[in-house]
Amino acid sequence: MFSGIGGLSASDLPSLKKWKTRQLSSSDASGGNLDFVSVPAGKTVQLGRVDGPGWVSRMWYTVMCPDKDIYRKLILRFYWDGEENPSVETPFGDFFGVGFAEYAQTTSMIQGVTSGGFYSYWPMPFTKGARFEARNIGDVDVSHLYFGIQIHETDVPRDTPRFHAKWRRENPTTQDKNYTILEAKGRGHYCGVVLSMQEYDKGSRQMLEGDEMIWVDGEKEPSIKGTGTEDYFQGGWYWENGPFSAPFHGLTVGDKMHSKYCAYRLHIPDPIPFTKNISVQIEHGNCNMLQQDYSSLAYWYQQEPHNPTFAGIPDDASYVTPIGTREEAYLMSELVQDPPENVERRKIIAQAARLRMRLKQAKAKGVTPTELEGLSDADFLHADYEGLKRIVNRVLKSK
Repeated sequence: MFSGIGGLSASDLPSLKKWKTRQLSSSDASGGNLDFVSVPAGKTVQLGRVDGPGWVSRMWYTVMCPDKDIYRKLILRFYWDGEENPSVETPFGDFFGVGFAEYAQTTSMIQGVTSGGFYSYWPMPFTKGARFEARNIGDVDVSHLYFGIQIHETDVPRDTPRFHAKWRRENPTTQDKNYTILEAKGRGHYCGVVLSMQEYDKGSRQMLEGDEMIWVDGEKEPSIKGTGTEDYFQGGWYWENGPFSAPFHGLTVGDKMHSKYCAYRLHIPDPIPFTKNISVQIEHGNCNMLQQDYSSLAYWYQQEPHNPTFAGIPDDASYVTPIGTREEAYLMSELVQDPPENVERRKIIAQAARLRMRLKQAKAKGVTPTELEGLSDADFLHADYEGLKRIVNRVLKSK
């Protein structure tokens, strides 16, 4: 394992360094003050390239563009060692921990957003070279993109795992099937995720009942299985106390009214290794009963070659554009049409919830209605959608 990368701890500072530090930046080559590049709509701009071995130690950016969704429509792509497909491909804002094209100040240990600036300290090694691009898939020009990419030029062993970050979205998610954050083949370790979630039902928080599951090296059962979405991100009780930012986890968007949440979890002190493959998944609500809008950016390191498990981000702004919010909108259906399957399932889930409450109230009084006899609270808690449907139909038939 390569140990030449400097640590994030001050205790590493007394060690003498053996690298040459350079910076790729948007500095005006003429000596003037036009220290930015522009990224026209529909165009790709190369931010810089490096030949030879080294690693990225720091990145900083700031953007000016009137498009309110530019943090999703500006795509960052990083290539290592002459590869054709990028190892990093992500909407701008998501890379720094904030989804939905929103701006929110956040200060994790390794990435964040601070008073207009966007920073990253992810170590990104390479042996032959690196190339950095920004692509604008929107229809409004990015007039100003300022950046600084700090490079340490030094020898890097060929088998050093490379940094990867890939973004994907499912809108809608698939009923009765987990949402996939990462599928990777090879040897490496999973380092975290930025997960953005929005329900189609305004004010609902059912999706936060989804559990994370991680399978390593082809195991039949996940070696890691959680207890709820906010629990994985080290919060609790539906993030009732609102957004926060901690070194390795945080909630950057917490909009209860519009059922919209973005959270990050960084496995920096606790990376999850794999030698053959890894699958990182999460339920979009209990048993994946309902369709939602989910997107994620997975971070991981692995030895090359990497397997391009997800298709790249297309030149279609609708793929990345958030559903949005309108304060005057009472229902999410005023912003996005709830799929017919969701409408039917919500009815069953609501009926089951009412039956469960009736059962609890009846048992508290020591009297159980005939149609609810034989049922327990556990029957409701353990049921998937089909199970709830059977309970509801049974009760309706017995009346």
